[in-house]
Amino acid sequence: MRSHAVVWTLRLCWLALPFTLGEAIGRALDGRSPAVAIVAAVLSWAVWGAVLVAAIVAHPISLTVLRVGAPLAPVAAVAVATAWAPTHPTGTNTAATIVGLVLALVAAATAMSGITADEYVDAASYGDERRFALRVPATFLLGPIPVFWVAFVGGCLAGPLLLAARAWIAGAILLAIGVAVARPAITSFHALSRRWLVFVPAGVTLIDHLGLVDPVLFPARQIATIAPAVEGTSATDLSQNALGLVLEISFDSPVEVVARTSRSEGEVQLLNAVLITPARPGAVIAEAGRRKLRTVSA
Repeated sequence: MRSHAVVWTLRLCWLALPFTLGEAIGRALDGRSPAVAIVAAVLSWAVWGAVLVAAIVAHPISLTVLRVGAPLAPVAAVAVATAWAPTHPTGTNTAATIVGLVLALVAAATAMSGITADEYVDAASYGDERRFALRVPATFLLGPIPVFWVAFVGGCLAGPLLLAARAWIAGAILLAIGVAVARPAITSFHALSRRWLVFVPAGVTLIDHLGLVDPVLFPARQIATIAPAVEGTSATDLSQNALGLVLEISFDSPVEVVARTSRSEGEVQLLNAVLITPARPGAVIAEAGRRKLRTVSA
C-alpha cells in the first residue's frame, strides 16, 4: 500500500530530528554532569529509535507508539529553548533549536492526524476489508489521556534524569510513578488505537470496546444509508461524544447489538440507527460508495 504524503512528512521530519533538535540537545548538555549527559543521550536515542521504527512500520501497535512518543519531541524542543537552554547560546544552536521545534511540531501533528491513524490501522487488514479509525472521545482527551501520559512518560524519563542529577527523592518518586502506571497507560493507549469501523464484504463491522461488549456486524443488506447525522436524530449514540463530524448508519430493519452498560456488563439492544465519529468521515462515505452502499454526502 502506497503511503500518504502526510505519513511521509512524519517520517522525514522525524528522521531529520537528530541533525536539528538532537544537535541542540547535545549543546544544551554541555557542562552538565557526565551522568546526566549519558542518561539524557540514552533516553533521547531510545525514544527517537522507537518512534522511527513505528513511523516506518505501519501497524496499529505503531500507531500507539507514535501517539505516545511523537509529542515528546516538541516538549524536548521547548525544554532546550527554556529550562535547558545553554548559558551562552550561539547562533548555530539557536537555529538548530528553532528548526528542531518546527520539525517536532510537524511530526507530532502528522502522527496525530486522521490520515496517519487510518493508514496504520488499515495496515493490519486482510482480504477485501478496509479499516477506519474512530476518533478518541473528548472526555478522554480532556482528562485521562493527558494525566496518564504525563505520569507515564514524565515518570519514566524525568525520573532517571533526576536520579542522574542526584536528586534522589524526587527522581525515585517520579520513576516509581512512571513504572506503576506504565502497564495500565500502555494498555489504555493501545485500546484507543483499536477502535475501528471495518468495511468487509458482508457489510460494516463496528469494533469499539467503549460502547460495545463485542464487535457487531451491520449486514450490507440491512444498511439503509451512511450519512452525516442531522440535529435531533433518534439514532443511538455510539460516538462516545468524540469531536468531529458524526455519521449516522441507519438500517432497514433493527440490528442486534450488546451495548456496554458498565465496565464488565452489557445489554442486548435492537437498534434502527447508530451514530459514530470516524477520524475521516469523508473517506468512510467514499468507501461506502465504492462498496455500493447508499450514502449521503455532507
